[in-house]
Amino acid sequence: MHGASVQPKRVRKKLFLLGAALLAEAALLGLGHWQWRRYHQRLTEQAQAAARPPSVLQGTYWPTVAALTNQPNPQVPEQSGWRMLGLLEVSGAQVIINRGYAAPKFNPDNTPNFMALQPPTGPQNLQGVWVPLPKRKGWLQGPDVTTHPKLLAFLNPTLLTSATLAPQQFVLTAPDTTNPELTAHAPATANPQRHFAYMVQWLLMAAIFPLLCAAAFRRRRRA
Repeated sequence: MHGASVQPKRVRKKLFLLGAALLAEAALLGLGHWQWRRYHQRLTEQAQAAARPPSVLQGTYWPTVAALTNQPNPQVPEQSGWRMLGLLEVSGAQVIINRGYAAPKFNPDNTPNFMALQPPTGPQNLQGVWVPLPKRKGWLQGPDVTTHPKLLAFLNPTLLTSATLAPQQFVLTAPDTTNPELTAHAPATANPQRHFAYMVQWLLMAAIFPLLCAAAFRRRRRA
C-alpha cells in the first residue's frame, strides 16, 4: 500500500515539472517573438523618420525650460544626458521644440542648472522635422518626472504647458549655433539591431533550455 501511494506522488511531481518546463519554454519563445516584432517596428520607424520633409517655424520661445533625462549623446552614444525642450509660440499655439542634447549640470543643492541652457530670446526661424508626440505603451510605466519637476523621464506635454494650449507636435530642430552648450542633432531612432540581438538571445535560450532539462532528468534517473 505504501508503494502504491508513493507512485501517484511521483507521477504528479513529474507532471508538474513537465508543465513548468513547457511554460518556461513558451515564455522564452514568446519573448523571442516579441523582440522580432519590435525589430520590424523599429525598421518602420526609421523609414518613416527618413521620409519626413523638413519644415520651417517662426515664433518666439517662452522662458519655460525642461529636459528629458537619460538621453543618448548623439556624438558619443555610450554617454547619456539631457535632451533640452522648449516651447515656441507659433500663431497663438505652443509647439514643443527639441533644442538639442546637453551635458547634465546641477546646482550645489542637486537641482538642475538651466542657467546656460535658456532658449534664445526674440523672433526665431527654426527648421526641423515634425514628429508625433510619443505615446506610452504597455502597463509597466514609471513616473513622468524624476528628481525635479522639470527633469522628465517621459515627454508628457501637460507638464510643459496647459491643456488649453496643448502642443501639436514634437519638433526636431536644426543645429542651434547660438548656444555652444547644446549639441542640436536630432536623436537617432532606436537601433533595430538591438532588438534583433535580443531575439537571437531568447531563441538561443529556448533552444538550450530543453537540452538542460533533458540533462537534468538523465542525471536524476542515474542518481
